[in-house]
Amino acid sequence: MSREYDEYLTKHIQAVKACMLMLCDEDELENHDSSKFSEDEYYAYDIYFYPDENGMYDSDKEAAERLFEYAWLHHQNTNPHHWQYWVLINDEDGIYPLEMPFMDVCEMVADWGSFAFQKKNGNELLMWYESHKDKMILHETTRMLVEELVPELARLIDEHFGKDKESNRR
Repeated sequence: MSREYDEYLTKHIQAVKACMLMLCDEDELENHDSSKFSEDEYYAYDIYFYPDENGMYDSDKEAAERLFEYAWLHHQNTNPHHWQYWVLINDEDGIYPLEMPFMDVCEMVADWGSFAFQKKNGNELLMWYESHKDKMILHETTRMLVEELVPELARLIDEHFGKDKESNRR
């Protein structure tokens, strides 16, 4: 267990809660990313993101990546605030997205926005979404909601930190 990873998790969860409060007037996220503390995820995330603190060597990198892939799959399949949780892989009909509940969409956007919040720059969220949106398999209704919430959260983050919208977007 690394101190760095524990600190990252604490800061991330606090930032997600702050974003949820701004975006959806909700801060009761008792379980956000709680699976990252489980046996199925903690060690794999820790050694993948903090290899030096865990004494990882280059020869162990491939094994760490493989462990992380299983942990990431577990995380997606355990946490409904990830869009991947809502993608159905069906034998007859192939792959298609199901509509996400409103609060899961809010938590997903808050999760993405937490990194912009920590950097005190809403534009970080806009740029992240722009570079990732085409890779996401989202139900049409979910995508419309996401595309309303992302710019709103970016604006609220800037407002929270007192940033002038014009000077921040240049």
